Amino acid sequence: MLKNFLKNINCQGMTLLEILVALSVFSIVITGAINLFSSLIKYQKNLLDRAYVLSSVSYSTEYMSKAIRMAQNDATGKCITAGNNFALTAGPNLEFLNSNNDCQEFFLENGAIKVRKLSIAQNLTPSNIIIEGLNFFVSGDGQSNTLQPKVTFSVKAKAKNSATPSLVIQTTISQRMLDSAY
Repeated sequence: MLKNFLKNINCQGMTLLEILVALSVFSIVITGAINLFSSLIKYQKNLLDRAYVLSSVSYSTEYMSKAIRMAQNDATGKCITAGNNFALTAGPNLEFLNSNNDCQEFFLENGAIKVRKLSIAQNLTPSNIIIEGLNFFVSGDGQSNTLQPKVTFSVKAKAKNSATPSLVIQTTISQRMLDSAY
C-alpha cells in the first residue's frame, strides 16, 4: 500500500532558480514589513512626545491663566505703576498684583517658564521640555480707558532631544474683577 502511494506522488524536487526567486520575494516582503514597523514606531514616538509637550504646557498655561484672571488693580503702586493692572518688562516678563496682594511675575529663563512670588522663583515647566518663546500682549490696562484688561500670551515649546516640531499655544484672558470705568 505504501509502495502504491509513493508511486502516485510526483517526487520531483525544486530547482535552484525557484528557490532563489522564493527567497528574493520573501526578503522583499520582510524588508518592507520591517521598514513599515520602524516608521510606525517613530511616528508613535513623535505623537507621544507631542502629547507630553501639550500636557505639560497645558498645565503651565492653566496656572498662568488662573493667576492672570485673578489679578488686581495696583492702586497704590506696591508692585507696578499705580493704577495699572499689569506691567510688561524686559524679557518679556509679565508682572501684576495677585489675588493675595503679592507681586507675581511670569517670565522665560533658560528654556523654562518660571513664576516669581514673594521673591522666590520656581519652574512651571519640566526640565525635559524646552520653551522656545513666551510672549505677552496687554490691552485695556489702566484707568484711562473703558476697556476691561486682557492679557494674550503665547508659548512655543518642544520636547528636549526630540525631532518633533514645536508646538504653539495661545490664549487670551480677561481680568475677572470689573476694572473699566462705569
